[in-house]
Amino acid sequence: DIKSYKSDKENEKLQVEYEKLYKKYEGINQPRTVDVKYNIDLFPSERKLNVKARLIVKNKGITPIDSIHFSMIEDYKTIIKLPNSKIVFNDDEHGYVIYKLNHPLLPGDSIPLEIETSYAAHGFENEVSNTSIVQNGSFFNNSAILPQIGYQKNQELTDRDKRKDNGLKERARMTALERNCTTNCMNTYISSNSDWVNVETIFSTSSDQIAIAPGSLLKKWTVGNRTYYNYKLDYQALDFYSFLSARYEVKRKKWNGIDIEVYYIPEHKYNVDKMISSMEHSLDYYIAHFGPYKHHQTRIIEFPRYASFAQSFPGTMPYSEGIGFIENLTDPESIDMVYYVVAHEMGHQYWAHQVTGAEMQGATLLSETMAQYSALMVMEKMYGKDQMHKFLKYEADRYLRDRGGERLKESPLLKVENQGYIHYRKGSVVMYYLKEMIGETAINHALKNMIDSFAYRQPPYPTSYDLVDRFEKETPDSLKYLIKDLFYDITLFNNRTTEASYKKISDKKYEVTFTVTSEKLKADSLGHETKVEINDWIEIGVLSKALDGKKYGKKLYSQLVKINSNTRTFKVIVNEQPYQAGIDPDYYLVDRIPDDNLKKVTEL
Repeated sequence: DIKSYKSDKENEKLQVEYEKLYKKYEGINQPRTVDVKYNIDLFPSERKLNVKARLIVKNKGITPIDSIHFSMIEDYKTIIKLPNSKIVFNDDEHGYVIYKLNHPLLPGDSIPLEIETSYAAHGFENEVSNTSIVQNGSFFNNSAILPQIGYQKNQELTDRDKRKDNGLKERARMTALERNCTTNCMNTYISSNSDWVNVETIFSTSSDQIAIAPGSLLKKWTVGNRTYYNYKLDYQALDFYSFLSARYEVKRKKWNGIDIEVYYIPEHKYNVDKMISSMEHSLDYYIAHFGPYKHHQTRIIEFPRYASFAQSFPGTMPYSEGIGFIENLTDPESIDMVYYVVAHEMGHQYWAHQVTGAEMQGATLLSETMAQYSALMVMEKMYGKDQMHKFLKYEADRYLRDRGGERLKESPLLKVENQGYIHYRKGSVVMYYLKEMIGETAINHALKNMIDSFAYRQPPYPTSYDLVDRFEKETPDSLKYLIKDLFYDITLFNNRTTEASYKKISDKKYEVTFTVTSEKLKADSLGHETKVEINDWIEIGVLSKALDGKKYGKKLYSQLVKINSNTRTFKVIVNEQPYQAGIDPDYYLVDRIPDDNLKKVTEL
């Protein structure tokens, strides 16, 4: 049979109309999901999926709710069973349905809701449109298989030019950051219709596959050629999780009562041991410094490279074969991205899955940047501090490159608007530098306080001010300028070594003389830069020649110095023959041209 087809223009038109028709309902009081029980039947060979979900939804607002709005999902047949209600509006074309309750749902009251959805691949397509339901390696999120309660802002057209062409107002990427936030902080940046939920799942698949859902496996049984798995979350979580099924091999390890598991295709075993090691070391560091891990298992699950990302859900981390399982890590001088990405996703078990930012500017500082910092610390413990400069230089280079492609405005880290080049790339450099300046203990004390104050808290949700204020409290007065430079402003440096020489003064003593220039700049949101007075603590250093097969030499001298003029000359003594000397040798600062920080020394 022939599958219906919508062009990009037709889909764009539907998005525009959805917003124009239903934006008026955004923010109205709607019930929030508190409990979900799933029955999921996946038929991989037929690319068919049947879902039955029984939800408990609660009025957490202060006004009665007389009707419940649903934004439907495309390509799924959907049946909604809402007791004591009737459909009063059904826009099938734009996927918006309103049920009116016979009796208003009063504040604090809950009602049951049952939803059945089904998907079946059919017709002839130009390409596979739904790569989440496949013969081997299905991977789908809860939001993809159930309609969502209320108007969904994420269905709006986001392209600024297209919005203008279609008569839509310019769309702010995120709500403006505010202090002492209440009304505008009632939703996380991840969900607008739930807070923390309990989830239980019975998931069946063909018996040659393993089905995975959130939580601990309570029971497994087989009927005919189908196997059933009963999972239940060990602890409440965001209403944001996934389901997977494939012909997996499983490698398991027990660590302090926690099951560490990697589900992988048998041919892709290359990096499995490294993944287990990273999960183990991450748990060790995070539990010691941030607090208890709330699940009884941590799983990495391979999915096909229709997409190239890793993602963290409660206790489970789907990871694309394309960026982890078949990554070649034979070069010891390369950055170990597999180990790092696992540590980052493990960091999200705290930063997003325990502490979640309100839906406003700065939200991803609390999740993505803190997961970056967490991963950096696991990396440092594994590979040593002297290896971290490779990663910091990589991140700084990516930030500087990608900021040139910003189409709207660059935000300071405090007010990041879900901009990856800021919360990932710049965030890594900022946090590692702050750690070097005020100490790992101070950073982790602030982070532990965030966990103790906000983990699994009901709304209002925290903002980036809550985090940065804690960093500032841990920062000595002499270094307070760092908080403004790193979080409130867009700060850049032009550090350069212009001359470097040495002379041998005894058998094992060398006098190294080098001259550096430094400029400090502040940029606005459009990239315009202004020079400002420099009065900063910056590292200077001398390095030996790199050994064969290595990219970087050993550090022979390192010292933090106060740079308060644009040109400085230093004279230091080292105990081995020097090779390079200069400023900021570990790339702690965001430097516009980092390659000229060090200069090869010449013998006098």
